[in-house]
Amino acid sequence: MHSLRLLTLSNGAHLLLKGSPSSRTALLRHERTFLETEAQFLTLLAQSANPCIPQLYHYDPHGRLWGSAYLIRQYMEGKSLSEMEGGLTSRQRDGIDRHLGFLLSAIGQNAAPGFGSLQQVALGAGRPSWREAFCALFEGILRDAEDTFIHLPYSEIRHELSRLSPALESVSLPRLVVVDFGRPSHVLVNEESGQLSGVVDFSSAVWGDVLMAEIFANASPAVLQGAGMAMSRTREENIRLVLYACYRLVSQITVQYYRNRDETSEFDARRRLTTTIAEMTRLNLA
Repeated sequence: MHSLRLLTLSNGAHLLLKGSPSSRTALLRHERTFLETEAQFLTLLAQSANPCIPQLYHYDPHGRLWGSAYLIRQYMEGKSLSEMEGGLTSRQRDGIDRHLGFLLSAIGQNAAPGFGSLQQVALGAGRPSWREAFCALFEGILRDAEDTFIHLPYSEIRHELSRLSPALESVSLPRLVVVDFGRPSHVLVNEESGQLSGVVDFSSAVWGDVLMAEIFANASPAVLQGAGMAMSRTREENIRLVLYACYRLVSQITVQYYRNRDETSEFDARRRLTTTIAEMTRLNLA
């Protein structure tokens, strides 16, 4: 979606230029601020100097030199986990998961006065509750789907979201979370050591619940250990995880109609959405 260019400096060092999507690219509502979100995230994390998070060198929201908004960040070495995972030992994979859990926890140590997008909170317009912020985020993707006349059980999804959303009230402190965190294509692995070398793409960051990170959709014991979390979940946490799963699946289906459609991926997401909605109907708050 975003244009990526590798820049090589005279001293041989590499940088990565990430540009805005083409004006002809149809974007979901929450995707319209992805580049700005990533720049804000990297600015927030700059002081941590974590070697697995790239340093931001420049962000130009007006695109004076490039013609559209762009950022320049540190180039991260490594091969994506999606390419590497078949050749990793169980010990190497546990090490990566443990490191990802630790990194997720470190990111979540950053807190804000309000919930919602990084832009809203920076402007003092954050939501007072995670329940309100998440429901607004979910409603946005549902409207994206409706705009494209995608066949989905909208009424049932909205009903279950409304019924189960009180479970979100237990999230009282807005923490920094990358919604797509842990996605194999965003995780970089050192080809020689099999260890985590970096994480890229923080454009989905929000101030909210750390459990919304994609890595918790099916977290291994090593992830939970690295994050310092208990192996079991409370009733409210399980409800929140199912709500987040539903959101992700609706997003996965909707994006198929805004990009090059992959019918196999769409069918799989629809099948899992049906299962998730059925699970939601069986859940009770008390």
